[in-house]
Amino acid sequence: MPARAATPFILRLAFRNLSRHRRRTALTIFALAFGIALMVLGQAWTDAMERAVVDPAKNATLGHVQVYRADAAADETGEISFIMPQNNYRLIQNPVQFIKEAQGLDPRIESGLSRLMVGALLSFKETTMDGVLIGIDPSARAATYPDLSVISGRHFEPGEGGVLINRGVARKLGIGPGDDMVALGTTSDGRLNGVKLRVTGVYTIKGLEAYEWGSCYADIASVQALLDVPDQAGVVILRLGDGGRESDAVRDRLNAAFQAKGTNALAFTWKDMGGPFIGGMLVTNFIATIMNFVMGVIVAAGVLNTVLMATFERTREMGTMRAMGARKLDVLGVFLSEGFLIGLFGAALGALLGAATIVFFSQYGIPAFSEAQKYTYGGDRLYPMLKLMDVVRPPAIMLAVSVLAAFIPSFSAARTRPAESLRYV
Repeated sequence: MPARAATPFILRLAFRNLSRHRRRTALTIFALAFGIALMVLGQAWTDAMERAVVDPAKNATLGHVQVYRADAAADETGEISFIMPQNNYRLIQNPVQFIKEAQGLDPRIESGLSRLMVGALLSFKETTMDGVLIGIDPSARAATYPDLSVISGRHFEPGEGGVLINRGVARKLGIGPGDDMVALGTTSDGRLNGVKLRVTGVYTIKGLEAYEWGSCYADIASVQALLDVPDQAGVVILRLGDGGRESDAVRDRLNAAFQAKGTNALAFTWKDMGGPFIGGMLVTNFIATIMNFVMGVIVAAGVLNTVLMATFERTREMGTMRAMGARKLDVLGVFLSEGFLIGLFGAALGALLGAATIVFFSQYGIPAFSEAQKYTYGGDRLYPMLKLMDVVRPPAIMLAVSVLAAFIPSFSAARTRPAESLRYV
């Protein structure tokens, strides 16, 4: 029988064979569909977490690439990380010029911002609290930190000694835009010092509200004055034009150039320095990977069992087909087609169920049931979005798994000799 004529016949035969045991076939298909729907939702969940927490973190605190002095942590752990104590005596000199030189080394760097952080006592009238001043260059803020927005007041301008406070600080100190507060800290050589800051606005970073704590964004010139370190920065934040997709390549290129020139600097990506911002995403990705693997094993076992049972039940039938002139490939094709049809129906149903679930949660959100989940979600609810690849990829993978699972019993059936099959009872 020609291949073109045999293919529709084999598919019809496979469909008829599956229809013989409708309950068993239906259970296998529904189990497959349920697993695929969970995989589709899991992929959308992971994407939503990155969109809700990681993207704002890159756009308002991490940047895409960070550059420190190579010896910045020499007196602490020796390794620079997000948990490294703030080091205010191993700083980058003339950070604005350093950013220009970095842009010359790699044209993918779109903008840069110098940053200097310090723990301080924040005081207003009779109230004092612990806080963190994040000194940033206001002239580079919009280009490098686009997600740093204000909910009241305005952003500060260069030279005015401004500060943006979060809602927690505003509530604790009873302070708002237009008020002056005092920040007390120690200089790099240990002297007590203080600066007066004018509150210009209350900031927020959508998706990172749970991470704001007592942090305040201030003009870097004021923080430099507090620490008595003029024209210096603890880290340079670089933003790429591609959204950070090539951050690894840019980091490696910068580090190679720093080493070749003998520059005392070391670059890291947002993934290297992400800390708590990407921790939840990494855990979610790990859990999703395990879940997908388990689902794949379950799907393979279900399809293997269905096709294996069909092989045992129709051994005589296969012998008759072979005796009438059917080739081994025809027998192999029948059983592989059964696995394909099971996978196809399960994939289609699973994709529809998964898409419907995503649409539902995109409207009502996936609620956070604990404080830990709120940190992971960046809020009380997570809103996944329906994306074509999230709906297509898991079903396509499970369809391939279904066909592969059916191959072992199919190959065994094709190898059985007609005489042996006809004697089978």
